[in-house]
Amino acid sequence: MERHDRATIDLLAARVMPRLGDGRAVLESAEGARDGADLSPAGISERIERSEATLRGYIEHELGGDHELEDLARRMLQTGREGLELIAGRREETAAPLAEVAAALEVVVHTDGSRPAFLVREDAPVFDTSPPGIWVDLLADPLRDADLRTALKAVARIDITHPLMPYAGTGWLVAPDLVATNRHVAQVFVSFPADGAPVIRHDLAPRIDFGHEFNGRESADSQPLTDLVFCGAKPIPPVGIDHDCLDIAVFRLGAPAPADRKPLALGEGQRLALPQTQVFVAGYPARPDPASLGSVSETDRVLRLLFEKLWGFKRLAPGEVTPTGLGARTMNHDATTLGGNSGSLVMGIDSLPFVTGIHYGGNWGSDRTNWAHVLGSVLDEPGLPGLRHASLADLCASEGVQRRVF
Repeated sequence: MERHDRATIDLLAARVMPRLGDGRAVLESAEGARDGADLSPAGISERIERSEATLRGYIEHELGGDHELEDLARRMLQTGREGLELIAGRREETAAPLAEVAAALEVVVHTDGSRPAFLVREDAPVFDTSPPGIWVDLLADPLRDADLRTALKAVARIDITHPLMPYAGTGWLVAPDLVATNRHVAQVFVSFPADGAPVIRHDLAPRIDFGHEFNGRESADSQPLTDLVFCGAKPIPPVGIDHDCLDIAVFRLGAPAPADRKPLALGEGQRLALPQTQVFVAGYPARPDPASLGSVSETDRVLRLLFEKLWGFKRLAPGEVTPTGLGARTMNHDATTLGGNSGSLVMGIDSLPFVTGIHYGGNWGSDRTNWAHVLGSVLDEPGLPGLRHASLADLCASEGVQRRVF
């Protein structure tokens, strides 16, 4: 058995338990987190049973009933149970080391309805592909249905022709013939010479595709990316996160998207990014790079075994804005994301269908969080000189991008 000291347990609780509450409040302290989530013996059992039922159905219906995965799921959930009992103060040791306990708790977070990631088919979330928690009542509200479909129809995968890397990230329509993504996504298929204009690598054939739905449309309304019209001025480092960089890029398409795929307007106003605001991320999570997972390497093994067949498909992942110390231009959020989500839109559930932010990175290590630019706070930041638009504000004015102040 592995014995754990109280300080280590408190750190684990502070990191995991805010996402195991009822989804309605962000709890900033370990003690508060314990109060927000039911950690009674019955509460833990109910949570683990929900996760087990979800994983069992998921493995049976989506992954072909693999018995090895069923055994792995049971072992991980037993470790997760021990982790919850550890945080609740009813044990001081676990059968697994702390890294495996943390990984198992991540699996519980993904499977008990706290922070689901719903697959998208025919431009709508499929709510039985992830445990719903409180989120179905919010997202399936008939008054939100049309706006939610509008948002999801505008989200596309940025594909490239490469033997090891079929796509670079996520983008979304900001005008009929413009798609927004991250600059670090653009750097995959755009050359940025020091003494000349950026050049799209046509050998990689970058293009958007609104399909890539699991058990749905493989391709929908694909269009090539033909011209970079705006991007952040500074190169994005290949390793680590520089929050001072503007990690945004906007491309012209070969032709306007079909009329039923409407571009998305930008929402402005500080209240859109306040902590506890309920949001969702829409994009295409990819298989995580083990090097990006920090100390929680066991998480990658579990995710790869359980969900390997489902990387690269369109998903909607709800969560909440969390406190940030990075200023008004950066939003922290706790929705479930992975590497391919780079460039995903972040949208408030109560401010549909206006885009609040653009997701640009996350950390799986001890400080588990995700980051997005708050679009209303970066509109006037200067972009790379020499492109069609000098700033996002200039792009909005010139290209007819709608904005609304909340």
